[in-house]
Amino acid sequence: MTPRDGTLVIQRCRDCGTLLAPLIAACSACHGADLESVPSSGIGSIVSSKVMHRECNDAQNSLVSRTIAIVALDDGPWVYSWIAGHIPAHSGQPARVEFQPSAMDERLPLSSVQSDQGP
Repeated sequence: MTPRDGTLVIQRCRDCGTLLAPLIAACSACHGADLESVPSSGIGSIVSSKVMHRECNDAQNSLVSRTIAIVALDDGPWVYSWIAGHIPAHSGQPARVEFQPSAMDERLPLSSVQSDQGP
């Protein structure tokens, strides 16, 4: 899903050029299955988020709070992502999606929210 340099990789349909989320098996526009991996800008906006409480594998079996979100990438597709840090109070806050393997689910990128997004 991602190269070692931390770049978020999405899919592009070779038949029609539609950009798709990672882990998609077929194009949602033309239903073609000839997909290639391409780098994403990684910039988008949080569409929705939810705090999840999961057990930690420590001696106390304590709960760990993690936030999962749907990020609408400026490239087009929407991706699921864990969020590092706090979720902004206003929806539509820019988010920089940078892949960092997560102990909970390495298939999802980890997003950090940035308030002052440059051009």
